[in-house]
Amino acid sequence: MKKLLLITALATFSFATAQISTNAGTFNKPAAGETAFEVNFTPNTQGSAFFAESNGGTLMMRSFKSDTKATRLSASLTVLDSGVSGSNTAFSAGIGYGIENHFSGAERLSTFWGYGANLGLVDTGVSGVDAVFTIGGDLFLGADYYIVPKVYIGTEIGYGLGIVAGDDTAIGLAGSVAGNLRLGFRL
Repeated sequence: MKKLLLITALATFSFATAQISTNAGTFNKPAAGETAFEVNFTPNTQGSAFFAESNGGTLMMRSFKSDTKATRLSASLTVLDSGVSGSNTAFSAGIGYGIENHFSGAERLSTFWGYGANLGLVDTGVSGVDAVFTIGGDLFLGADYYIVPKVYIGTEIGYGLGIVAGDDTAIGLAGSVAGNLRLGFRL
C-alpha cells in the first residue's frame, strides 16, 4: 500500500510539473507591439445567480505601446426586451478609450492601473422618457492571470464620474463603482 501511495504521489508530481513549461518565458507578459482582445462581463451581485443571464456585453482591444503602457478601446451594448407585446425595447450603447500603466511582477500575473473616458447613449424604452446621452471618465485597477500562454482571465474594479444629459437640457453628475471579470487572448 505504501508503494502504491508513493508511486501515485510521484506520478501526480511529475504530471503537475510537466504540464506547462516555463523556460524561455512561455508565460511572458505583454510587450510592445502586442495586441489583446477580450470580452468583459459584470457578475450579478444582486442576490440571484452569480453568473445570471446577461443581456449585453463589452468587447475590448488593448494595444501595448511599450512593456509598461497600453491603450484600450472598448464597445458595449445592452438590449433589454420585456417580452410583452407592444412594449418598447430598452438599450444602452457605449464606447470608451483608456490608458493602462502596467506594473512589474510575477511571470503569469499582470497588474495595472489606468484611466479612461467614455461616451454612451441610454434609451429606457419607456414612452415619454427621452433617451439620455452620457460622457464620463474613470479610474481603474486590474489584474490578468495567464492560464495558458497568451490566454488570460482577469478582473478589474473602477470608479467613474459621468455627466448625464437628456433632451430637456437637464445635466446631472453621477458616480459609480463597478467591477468586472474578463477572458482574453493576446496575438
